[in-house]
This record gives sequence, structure tokens and C-alpha cells, in this order.
Amino acid sequence: MRNRKAAEVNADVETRIAQIEQMTLEQIATFQGRMLADIATGRIAPREASAIDRALRKRLKAIEQELR
Repeated sequence: MRNRKAAEVNADVETRIAQIEQMTLEQIATFQGRMLADIATGRIAPREASAIDRALRKRLKAIEQELR
């Protein structure tokens, strides 16, 4: 049972990361607020939060390079 839940969580994280790759700055700001709420309520584990955070930083860097 635990493996099924872990697989569902990983799929959710992968989905979020895929969405992040297409986000604008405004969407990222909104997403970060929701993510913080999910972390506070325990819906996102620290390890998952780290993966999502890396994706956010990567997207922000890509946006920065596009603006140059």
C-alpha cells in the first residue's frame, strides 16, 4: 500500500514539474504560495518540495536568460 501511495506522489511531483516548465513569473508566484501551504499541511514531503524547488529555480533561470 505504501508503494502505491509513493508512486502516486511521485507522479504528482512529476506533473507539477512539467507544469513549471511552461509557467510565467506570475504563475510561479501563485504556485509558490500554494506549494508553501501544501508543505505546511503535510501534503508535500520535504524531498518532493526539494525537487519542485529545483524545477522552479531552473525555470526562473530560463526566464531570466530569455529576458536578456
